[in-house]
Amino acid sequence: MEPVVEHSMSHNLFLVILSYLIAAVSAYAAIELARRVNSANRSVQNVWIVAGGATLGLGIWSMHFIAMLAHEVLRPITYSVPLVLLSVVIAMAGCMFGFLIVSRRTTRPALIGAGFVMGGSIASMHYVGMAALQGVTTSYNPWLAALSILIAFGASLVALWIGFFSKYTQKKMHIELKVFFSLLMGVAIFGMHFVGMLAATFTFVETDGPFANAIEPSLLAWLVSAITILLFAIFFLSLTIDRHLRRRDFIQATILDSTTDAVVTTTKDGMIQYANTAFYRLFDQVEKDAFFQDFHPSLTINQPFYEPRRVDLGDQTIEVTNYPLKGETMDQMLWFLRDVSETIASQRLVEHMAYHDTLTDLPNRHKLERILAEHIQIEDPVACLYIDIDRWRFLSDMLGHHGSDELTMQIAERLQVTIHPDDILTRVGSSEFIILLFDKRSTLAKQKAEKCIKAISQPFNIDGTTVELTMSAGISHYPKDTKSAEELVQYARLAVHESKRTGKNQIKEFEDESKHQILRTVEIEKALAQALDRNEFSLVYQPKVSLTQNRLEGVEALLRWNNRELGHVSPTDFIPIAENTGLIHSIGSWVMRESCRAWVRWKKSGVKPFTLSVNVSPLQFAREDFVESLQAILDETGMDPMFLELEVTESSMLSYEASTREKLTQLHQFGILISLDDFGTGYSSFRQLRELPVQVLKIDRSFIVNLFTDRNQEAIVRSMIQLGHNLNMKVLMEGVETSDQLEWLLNEQCDYVQGYYFSRPLLEKDVVKHVKSVTTYIEFGKTRA
Repeated sequence: MEPVVEHSMSHNLFLVILSYLIAAVSAYAAIELARRVNSANRSVQNVWIVAGGATLGLGIWSMHFIAMLAHEVLRPITYSVPLVLLSVVIAMAGCMFGFLIVSRRTTRPALIGAGFVMGGSIASMHYVGMAALQGVTTSYNPWLAALSILIAFGASLVALWIGFFSKYTQKKMHIELKVFFSLLMGVAIFGMHFVGMLAATFTFVETDGPFANAIEPSLLAWLVSAITILLFAIFFLSLTIDRHLRRRDFIQATILDSTTDAVVTTTKDGMIQYANTAFYRLFDQVEKDAFFQDFHPSLTINQPFYEPRRVDLGDQTIEVTNYPLKGETMDQMLWFLRDVSETIASQRLVEHMAYHDTLTDLPNRHKLERILAEHIQIEDPVACLYIDIDRWRFLSDMLGHHGSDELTMQIAERLQVTIHPDDILTRVGSSEFIILLFDKRSTLAKQKAEKCIKAISQPFNIDGTTVELTMSAGISHYPKDTKSAEELVQYARLAVHESKRTGKNQIKEFEDESKHQILRTVEIEKALAQALDRNEFSLVYQPKVSLTQNRLEGVEALLRWNNRELGHVSPTDFIPIAENTGLIHSIGSWVMRESCRAWVRWKKSGVKPFTLSVNVSPLQFAREDFVESLQAILDETGMDPMFLELEVTESSMLSYEASTREKLTQLHQFGILISLDDFGTGYSSFRQLRELPVQVLKIDRSFIVNLFTDRNQEAIVRSMIQLGHNLNMKVLMEGVETSDQLEWLLNEQCDYVQGYYFSRPLLEKDVVKHVKSVTTYIEFGKTRA
């Protein structure tokens, strides 16, 4: 036996440095592994425990054997392969179990237990590795050996504490701190080996031949180095890949958690693999290892792919869509859950707005068409009751937007009260409503119209103003009158036109016999819209004679219309249509402008100026800008307002006293004369007439027709003339056609007359000839008694 070698300290510097670096790198790997184990789920956690424990154990084992190979004195010695393998198994198993213990329970007893397991495995690995030496006997200093074991325990406890229990487990550890801890732990691990080697004393023994199952130190060095480098390379590559995957998963998770849609992945049987925050917020609960279908009975994994399905969750509506996830060993399902409550509410609102009137919330024309189509398709009898409020243009101009809207809503409310639950009330125009009656109730359309007239006839209060309304009604029937929904509405509307011709509050049922006349009314309406552009209007002038002065007092401008298809159309036919369609404003302005221009041309021709009378529609007079528009026309044409007389009907002057008085006062200040047209046909009161600045009362021609056949008529006309004089007004009688009528009016001291007795309406060019040729109108000796 050779002499004892005590505490041999002859080392290869390169191998010593290499072993320390392996220890430090192993410590760095332990820190990274601990963070992976902490943040992973159970299945991934087990993979990291096995992979990490194997890598750390193998790293410490590699450090041990490379450090042993650094001893020059031990280089001739071989190593027992079984014991070398046993030592590496002990190192890896101990690290695995240590990680496993603290990953399951992060308590102080678990830390101590895991530290003892890992430290014991490291110490066992060291001394089993020492036992693998062949050709020497080894004795140990018990104190130094115990110290090396304590260092192993201490280094393990520190490593586990840093990785699982320190504050760095909950927040990101900077690379500098990781390196610092790694170098510090490398010193501890290497120190354990160094103290263990100091505790050993080697004695070489003689042998007759080579040992069985032996491996040379140089070969062992190459194998250990190669395996260690390869393992570390694989490990750190996996850390890099894992970091990249974590970053990708983090970005994906952030995106999925930030979306308002719920996103879920499940297995084929519905077990949830992943669910974002929106999913649990949607159901207000979090359940681990739950199944998708457990969250609500309406959720089913048997839903067809790609087909959205709506599920009601209380007051919410959820749209659920699923997609297959296949390939790359995956066979899962991806679910999207979107709260579409607001979308559905918006769609319903848009649909409601599309099919309902914005002001009254009644069904509109589009809804009417759908309802009619549905009932006609099943051949259900239908009555279409068309209601049109009379004089609506005039009323809306007088009341303004707010007032007309308020009146419309009150009308709708009254009509709604008359409606049976099976009937349908719709609004199809500004002043037009349609009531549909079905099946047996379709025979009650006329009675329904009478109820509506009764409801509408009651006075309305609009911002303190009392308004009285009348209406016109037309009725058509399916299938009696037509088989078409469009014609059903059209025929009811045509019947309304016919009812307007017969008076107010009239009801007209569509009759095939009157279809021609009704269609002519519609044709007039269409042609009237283009009459101005086609220059189809013309003016004629009716002379007005002064009985007291026996001379021409003035002329009245009368509108005529000759259409290329319809021929001559009477004003009594087209003026109401113009008022109903709103065309009266443009037509009235044209009449005013053209008649003023004619007056200026007459004056330039040298005749003495006389009065020009122009009729003003109630709709024109009701407009707020009427006075301004008239002033603009006078300025444009050069007409002298002192010779202009406006003929305004009773209804437009006396319906709204405050606004009327203000306009009449302004006109009076301009020097314009005001004539109350068609006097006696309205509802004037003595008080109203006295307060308004009216200069002329014009008695309607209907009063002179039966002047000598009806004694009451004679008394009425006489009282009207006296009323005008009592109010300091001049009185004009229109429609005078006989000498007897003229003589009676002379005896009653009527001021002015006009009619065919003196002249028919004249063209503009004939007015000058008439004025120059006629110097006297009455032969006093023949007409007076």
